[in-house]
Amino acid sequence: MALNRILWNYLIALIVITIPASGCTTQTPSTQDLIAQSQKNSHLVRTLSIQSDSGYSVAYSPSSVGIILASAGAKSVKLWNPNTGKLLRTLSVPAWTVSFSPDGQILASGSQDGSINLWDVQTGKLIRTLKHSEPVIGVVFSPDGQTLLSNLDLGSIIRLWNWRTGEIIRIKDDSDAYQKGFRSFKTQPATFSWDGQTLFATSGSGSMLESWNVKTGKRTGSFEAKSSINAIAISPDGNTLATGIRDNAIKLWNINDAKLIRTLTGHQGEVRTVAFSPDGTLLASGSRDGTIKLWNVSTGQAIGTFSAHKEQVWSVAFNPDGKTLASAGQDGTVKIWRVSPQ
Repeated sequence: MALNRILWNYLIALIVITIPASGCTTQTPSTQDLIAQSQKNSHLVRTLSIQSDSGYSVAYSPSSVGIILASAGAKSVKLWNPNTGKLLRTLSVPAWTVSFSPDGQILASGSQDGSINLWDVQTGKLIRTLKHSEPVIGVVFSPDGQTLLSNLDLGSIIRLWNWRTGEIIRIKDDSDAYQKGFRSFKTQPATFSWDGQTLFATSGSGSMLESWNVKTGKRTGSFEAKSSINAIAISPDGNTLATGIRDNAIKLWNINDAKLIRTLTGHQGEVRTVAFSPDGTLLASGSRDGTIKLWNVSTGQAIGTFSAHKEQVWSVAFNPDGKTLASAGQDGTVKIWRVSPQ
């Protein structure tokens, strides 16, 4: 009862700061504006409409450094101060995906032209470019920051890179890995376990998620979702896997035995993105239906719905402090949701 009450209170006071992905305009609503807007829609406070870019992906830097929000768009990558909405830097390359290194010093961006660009966050300097032959829609750093995983929009290939040297990492007992990576995967989505020893990625028709030992290249488990998997996330304790799937649902799995814990339903469109809160009590999901839902992980109950994107939601990410949630949508906006206890 106490946990449910805390989670409900956690959602009562919502402040939404909307950041246009093509500029640095910031609007802070007055108390009267908040009240008026909240009466019309209990979640949405303010939306700023822009037309010149698209919000494909968002990522927060880790809590060990000054918090920065990165957004990927059709024309550029932008770095923001999420607390003020100030635009800190524009990187003039299109990108579909962004990811910070664990120390927050490096930003990786994957582009439509097949390039992976590695940036010094403090200076904005381009450090290195890695090349694929097809559009890159996923980049993830390993927990120790030494390895970069990349996956593609087309074809079945995942690569592990030594991003400092630009070399593809050879997978033991896999003669193809040095040149071609993991070819049995469907490629999207993919991520590392929290200890970095296991790689999770879809394979086959896309409804099967498989786990692989990174050092040996051997398969260690499988999760059958029975519908195409669009997104995956692993809980902070490393025990729960969330999959967002095409049939409008989210499935939660026990990572240790690959057993289904529960299925979360309520979206009216396929689920495009999922993310756990830093403490693991909440799960955020974004859908083709344009909504973001918050779920109580322990009970599976939907405890909030944000209807703030006019088109599908591509990406959601929690701030490391657990107090804000960023979202990027096909309507071209990046939004920061503040969820405050009363």
